Amino acid sequence: MSDYKIRNKCGICSSTDLISILNLGKQPPANSLIDDLTLLSQEVKFPLRLGFCKNCCFVQLLDIVNKEFLFKNYLYMTSGSKPIVQHFNKYAKDIHDDFLKNDNESTVLEIGSNDGSLLLEFKKLGCKILGIEPAQNLAKLANELNISTQNSFFSSNVAKEIIKSKKISVVVANNVVGHIEDLHDFMNGIKILIGNDGIFIFEVPYLNDLIKKLEFDTIYHEHLSYFSLLPIINWVNQYELEIFDIKKQSVHGGTIRVFITKKGNIPQKNSVKTFLNEEHNYGLDKIETYEKFAQNVLNLKSKLLKKIMELKSENKSIIGYGAPAKGNVLLNYCNIDHKIIDFIIDTTPLKQGKFTPGTHIPIYHPSKMENKGSNDVSLLLAWNYKNEILENEKLFRDRGGKFLIPIPEPTII
Repeated sequence: MSDYKIRNKCGICSSTDLISILNLGKQPPANSLIDDLTLLSQEVKFPLRLGFCKNCCFVQLLDIVNKEFLFKNYLYMTSGSKPIVQHFNKYAKDIHDDFLKNDNESTVLEIGSNDGSLLLEFKKLGCKILGIEPAQNLAKLANELNISTQNSFFSSNVAKEIIKSKKISVVVANNVVGHIEDLHDFMNGIKILIGNDGIFIFEVPYLNDLIKKLEFDTIYHEHLSYFSLLPIINWVNQYELEIFDIKKQSVHGGTIRVFITKKGNIPQKNSVKTFLNEEHNYGLDKIETYEKFAQNVLNLKSKLLKKIMELKSENKSIIGYGAPAKGNVLLNYCNIDHKIIDFIIDTTPLKQGKFTPGTHIPIYHPSKMENKGSNDVSLLLAWNYKNEILENEKLFRDRGGKFLIPIPEPTII
């Protein structure tokens, strides 16, 4: 299989009526950090375009990179993010209290379980657990921590094997459903796992937030789908399943937690109708909404570059804070490279000592910021953790250091 292909039909309704609504140019995969600058000849870039299905309103990438290329070795670790660990702690307790309190026999299965951080929280509550994780490095790490993890991509065939030996009461998937290319095989696998009375709960970044807050940097090759409730309902209804609840979450710049079960199993809550009404009112079913979004992204790029050039003309030193995938998208789209940014700091050990893809900025341990201050501005690439970072870097700010928040409007703090 080649490393890249163009989508020619909608991932949910199979319509060929797809329209390109945003072009972020050719970009390297956002998590493909470079170990050594002598390896630059091996760096690859792919088109990154966002499309809209006029038939079912599903927003999806038009350019699909081979999943084996993207996910076999993955550098994002959930345990490396304190806010995410805290989120998972509450998440597990809420799901346990609502659906698992009287069930000691069933298993909680997580698809895309990463290093097992969420499953660990379920395990602490006395639940049986199983993770499905395609990244070899992360599955190995989880198993070493006694978090039972199967190293494979999830599919309906994998689901059939699992239910031969386990009863699954709850399936969870967090920030992974957007990575799935074959959504129909995926949902067929979910239907097999949850049977008549099980529940599927997934969290995905919410399209409404992405559009409203100009979070264009959350669009990257790993994220094939950008979900609103409108197409999700179309999708799950094809499998005699239905959404019975939906809850807003604040993580990752705005997320929704969607609850699914077999039709008629659990009464539908008012939250579903409320979300649908909001989406219609905001225009998530209209192409004009996305055309305006694309223009706003272009304007944001111009404003951010203007602000950075002003800072450079004042002889300010600019450093980057955080090396998340979203940061690499922003840097590449805005052509902000190692000539503009001195270095980036990141708390994830796996990223330290590497270089950003496409822009080739070195990534260091946070201790590199210790002597920074009055003449320094930190471009906050991990803007979704703004509050925590501003609090943690009080000393840098007390010494006169400033933060440049890029989204939704370039702002100096």
